[in-house]
Amino acid sequence: MEFSFELPMITDGTASCEDLTGDDPDNVCCENSVLNDPEILISPKKSAVISGATALLAPTGGTMHTRLEDLGYDEQFIEFNESLVSKVTECAGGLPVAGVIYENIRPREEYGKNAFESAYFDHLEKITVLRDAGASFILLDGFDKLWDMRAGVLAAKSADIPVFVLIRVDDEGKTESDTDYIAALITLQAIGADAFGIECSSGTDDTAKLIKRAFPHAEIPLIAAVDVSACTDEQLSLLAENGVSVYIDLSSQPDSSKHSLIKSLGSAFDVSTEKDSYAAAIFREAFFLPENIELSEPVECSYSMSDDIIDLDDSQANAVYILLDSTDDAASIAANADMSYLPFVIHTNDPTTLEAALRYYQGRLIVDKRCDIAEDELLALTNKYGAIIY
Repeated sequence: MEFSFELPMITDGTASCEDLTGDDPDNVCCENSVLNDPEILISPKKSAVISGATALLAPTGGTMHTRLEDLGYDEQFIEFNESLVSKVTECAGGLPVAGVIYENIRPREEYGKNAFESAYFDHLEKITVLRDAGASFILLDGFDKLWDMRAGVLAAKSADIPVFVLIRVDDEGKTESDTDYIAALITLQAIGADAFGIECSSGTDDTAKLIKRAFPHAEIPLIAAVDVSACTDEQLSLLAENGVSVYIDLSSQPDSSKHSLIKSLGSAFDVSTEKDSYAAAIFREAFFLPENIELSEPVECSYSMSDDIIDLDDSQANAVYILLDSTDDAASIAANADMSYLPFVIHTNDPTTLEAALRYYQGRLIVDKRCDIAEDELLALTNKYGAIIY
């Protein structure tokens, strides 16, 4: 895919007003503090530009309904988000500005249809405000759960604005909820994410190792969030060599010489390079598919569905074949996604059921090409949700 911005890209790392004030965001409205004294925001953003940043983050990550309601500022939700984007845009001198969104805009129950739709519309509301205020792209920052990442990316695609995803992982590439970063990459790039990357809790060297593992499967630029000023020249060179094209600089004081080095290293992203991305996924792993998929005996959605799926792990099949007759069935496969270590292939003759399955499944599905659905409709739905037709 084509990329809308110049690479390599370097952004600053100030994603929320808490980062600027140092206050406890649960007790203090940091946004109000920053907008009452905008030099708190303007000074570091100008420093980032002077140091050679090629994009800036608007510190809107924490400007969410839950916090603002608790602090008595929810009526300022739109005003705060608009004003923060506007202030940063004034500092940017024409550079792209990201509107930042953190996970958990509202408290939600565990994953399910209602949770997904709640997340989607919450993300869409904020994304629309940020876009209309002048944001050039959206950064989903620090997300943990794949279904919430999917909701955010689909919302950004609905709002027609580029979207980057940054997740925080351990040295094995897992988030706190056990979401695997390569499974997330495979799933999110298929539904239209424009860039994807990691902030690794164990440091820059492990970040480089994880990026190297992801690079052969990445159809989009890869992001690393690191303290650029603390990196050695060798570490920055290794990041670039292993596949990083977008750097979120977490440094408290940006270093222009490091930014110059990054620019001289160039970008690893090449749209013409063939990638190994023929993979299905659930949140905890990606399934790189063989040329011939051996389907299981058909599984119907029933009370015993979870047991039927588990039993297939010992069969000769390398994919679970599931028959869907209704949107309730679609919800059932989403609920049972983690019951198997095999990918799911679904068959239905109903377009509404197919869309429900593709929308709510926490990963990347395979769709049986023999579904009795008009070809153009089948292609439109599988493209929208990043599914594989087999």
